[in-house]
Parts: sequence; structure tokens; C-alpha cells
Amino acid sequence: MSDQPRSVPSQEDNLVSVISWKGVAIGSLVALGLSMTLGRLTAPVLQTNLGAQAAMLFASMFVGGLVAGKIAGRMGVIQGVAMAVIFILIGASVKAYVEIDLATQFGPQVLGPMDMGGLILGDLIHLIGACTGGWLADSLAARSERAAR
Repeated sequence: MSDQPRSVPSQEDNLVSVISWKGVAIGSLVALGLSMTLGRLTAPVLQTNLGAQAAMLFASMFVGGLVAGKIAGRMGVIQGVAMAVIFILIGASVKAYVEIDLATQFGPQVLGPMDMGGLILGDLIHLIGACTGGWLADSLAARSERAAR
């Protein structure tokens, strides 16, 4: 996807300069589209199977991280992390909005206790899936560079 030569980061590169925001945005959109499509297609069958839902989310984040890393052309793992963090922040914002709306309509008793274990595991699924996809993008690029020599 990227015909640009892979550059090695210098000491002056900071984290913001190595993130390809275009790659992160496209990877996030791919992950969002894929997760929503898989969710809608399998909702009647896998409604109560949390493991299968997590596997679909992992696969979506993996593909999104791969796309972000391929578009960036370098540091795919960083692109995957950036994509996952944005995905997590947007998901948390949407969930908070829904819960605030429920609490204002029906009172705070309608909200159950916070599930920190589920929250941490969900975030780990996002991060590990996207990082693995970015790592694969880096590995494939390095392999093609070695083959070209």
C-alpha cells in the first residue's frame, strides 16, 4: 500500500510525528465497520456468547491495526496503539453518554455496579488486537524489503 521508503526514526522524532493520522483514521474506520458488520450478522446467533463477541472484536481490531500499519509504512505497532486508544476513547464516550441519559431519565439506581474486570479485559482486547495487526504490517514490510535485496 505504501510506496514510500521506510524511514528510521531519529532522535528528534516525537510520538506525534511518528503517528500517521491518516493511517490511524482509516484503520479505525475499517475496524469500526468490520466490527459493526460482524456484530449485526452474528447478533442472533452469538447474542450471549461473550467469547465469540470478543473474538470478533479482536479480529476487527487486528485488521484495523494491519491497515493502519500498512498505510503508515513504518512503526505499525505504534499505529495500532494509537488506533486502539482512539477506539477505546470513542467507545467509552458513547457508553458514558448512554449511561448519563439512563441515569437522568430513571435515576442512578438503573445503573448496575461498574465491572472493572470486564472494562480492563475489553481494553486489552482492543490494544492487543490492534498491536498485533500493526506488528504484522511491520513484519510483512520487513520481509518484502529483505526479499527485494
